Amino acid sequence: NMRKLHFFREKIKASVFFLIISVIGTIIIFDNLQAQEYTLKLGTLAPAGSSWFDKISEFKNEVETKTNGRIKIVIYSGGVAGDEIEMVRKMQSGKIQGAALIIKGMKEIAPELDFLDIPFMFKNYDEVRKIYNRMEKEIAEIFEKNGYILLGMSHHGFVKFFSTKEISSFYDLAKMRTWAWYGEPTIKNFLEILGVKPVYAEVVGLLSAIENGMVEVFQTSPLSCLTLQWCKLVKYCLDENYRYEPGLVVLKKDFFNSLPPDIRNAILESANKKVKELNLEIEKIQAEAENKLRAMGIKFVKPKKEEVEELKKKVREEMFKKVKNKELFQRFLKELGS
Repeated sequence: NMRKLHFFREKIKASVFFLIISVIGTIIIFDNLQAQEYTLKLGTLAPAGSSWFDKISEFKNEVETKTNGRIKIVIYSGGVAGDEIEMVRKMQSGKIQGAALIIKGMKEIAPELDFLDIPFMFKNYDEVRKIYNRMEKEIAEIFEKNGYILLGMSHHGFVKFFSTKEISSFYDLAKMRTWAWYGEPTIKNFLEILGVKPVYAEVVGLLSAIENGMVEVFQTSPLSCLTLQWCKLVKYCLDENYRYEPGLVVLKKDFFNSLPPDIRNAILESANKKVKELNLEIEKIQAEAENKLRAMGIKFVKPKKEEVEELKKKVREEMFKKVKNKELFQRFLKELGS
């Protein structure tokens, strides 16, 4: 009987031991399943190594750490997820859930903000900051109404014309193969004022178009000119910050709303912080990028002041009337002038 009792006790111990092991195993498996509950796929044209990409990477790391890895953020950089319109289509179909966009993508999802990059609207970054601060609520509401959550408005920067051939006037563009981003109305409308018949190409194909001579003039910020390697083929720059281009980070609203409140808060807090850091950085390094371009031997030629004033007048006459949301545009002009 004693032997039977001893055997029975050992059997219970073994059963308890295996039960504990299986419970621990289940907890570990359950924890691993819990560890990653959500995936956010985010597209951008910004290439790896650029300031924009670096800030998105910091955002990714911070959110993943804050949420203990419950959300995983995958970044598709350098146009891997397609050009801006394709990224918007992929957000709409759920293939990606977010994107860091510039002007073309912005107008695809919030055409009411088409006035933000009208030529000669902003004189400097202080004016841009003033508008973003004062109209933050209205801008965010437009995106939300259209099915997106705005994580932040950032800078692409002030844009200039760069050329492989000598250039000293905006009207020189009519004699050259001048690039326009296909489907981007502001660029098209301004080039029409100058009498330009543009050469259309997507951003991802522009480098080869410049290399093979299909494009002789293009417009971008100094930093993008460096980052995207277009600067290697440039000899001249028309030295006028003729147009400001915004950047932005958005998520699909239905995806964002499907996340638990703590993950949503982690995303909003981190994005708000990183966008502010990025904007200060971009303002500084755009100036540094311009100095680098000058050091590379690119000649910066200022257009005549009278020409710029005349073009500002033509823009007011021709382009202001094409703005989609007249009421919002009037509010914008009032805030800008105050």
